[in-house]
Amino acid sequence: MSERSGGVGSADNVEQYASAEGLRVAEASRWRRAARGLGTFMRTKQLGAFGLIVVVLWSVIAVGTVGDGGGWLGLGRYDSRAVFEIASVSYADDKLANALDGLDADISTAAQRELVSDPQIFGQVAIDNAVAGEMVDYGLELIADGILLDTLIDAEQIEIEDGQIKDVDALLATGTDNPLITASLLDPSGKHWFGTDRAGHDLFSRVTEGARLSLYIGFFATLIGVGIGTVVGLLAGSLGGAVDLMVNRVMDAIQAFPPIVFLLLIASVTDPSALWVTLSLAVLGVAPTNRIVRGSVIQIREMPYVEAARTIGATAGRIMGFHILPNIFAPLIVIFSITIGAFILAEAALSFLGLGTLDVSWGKMIADGRQFIVYSPWTSLWAGLALTSLVFGFNVLGDALRDVLDPRLRGSR
Repeated sequence: MSERSGGVGSADNVEQYASAEGLRVAEASRWRRAARGLGTFMRTKQLGAFGLIVVVLWSVIAVGTVGDGGGWLGLGRYDSRAVFEIASVSYADDKLANALDGLDADISTAAQRELVSDPQIFGQVAIDNAVAGEMVDYGLELIADGILLDTLIDAEQIEIEDGQIKDVDALLATGTDNPLITASLLDPSGKHWFGTDRAGHDLFSRVTEGARLSLYIGFFATLIGVGIGTVVGLLAGSLGGAVDLMVNRVMDAIQAFPPIVFLLLIASVTDPSALWVTLSLAVLGVAPTNRIVRGSVIQIREMPYVEAARTIGATAGRIMGFHILPNIFAPLIVIFSITIGAFILAEAALSFLGLGTLDVSWGKMIADGRQFIVYSPWTSLWAGLALTSLVFGFNVLGDALRDVLDPRLRGSR
């Protein structure tokens, strides 16, 4: 008994020994095995674990901010409407000063209420952005508290001369008539965690919104491109002959076309939309995936187990699906992770050049903030850090998964 037990060490050896002795081994649930594997991965692959955390974090942010009000994460309080409302106080004060200009300083409360209740005094910009009603409420609240004129005096919007209200045009003297401008290029604060850009948009909300676009385009472009490239490479490598030759020539033609020229061409003949950017990037992912998969298939199809399957009459489809495809899973994981990072960078580059989508994009944010990089570095800094962290996370996660899933690399480091 001692001789038999001498080789028993790992859980796999214990199960093999028990089976050889005719003992019944309780099978662990699928979820338990997955949790155990995840725990082992997190302990042994620290860099890969960090990448997994980064990717999951950005994915949660991207999904959680979908919908009105910022989705279930509640980040919508920093959306464009919220920024408009934050900036509207100074703008509303200016419009109230305009409306009161030239009136007697002892204007009655009823007259003030009638004047302020008209949304038209706040201008078409406020009405179009649906904040005029809130400006009316703001003015009526000041009137109810009896501090309307005092507030405008303190805000340096009006002054009293000879018993009359005089508008000093503190805001309009700068040549602006847009409430968003009053929130332009603010420093990071409790109200705006990452500061604001030149249009007054909160950078924290735009960074989280940009994550959604980057992940959606990166994931679906990679899924389509790697999926098609895998099928084509699997067929070409397995069938060989004329099929392999024809596929290789088509892939050579695709790769001969410079990627940036191809993307510029597509951008010039299509509308700027996430769909076209996704499809364009997917086309670029087919040829590289095909080459890697084809090389792996050619190597695997000569293995003894494939020859054995062919000898007993297995069809080409069964050999490809059950004997070759599972053995190229590890390189596919690496291809997918690296490609999704590359596509996220490509989308950011297109947006940086003004050829991406009309949605909020990290690349567009970096481009918009580069002219303020000296005295307002956060306008580009946060988007750049977000882009770097997400791409780095995908790369190190893919490298760690390759080490874990590829039998040839297990235990190598």
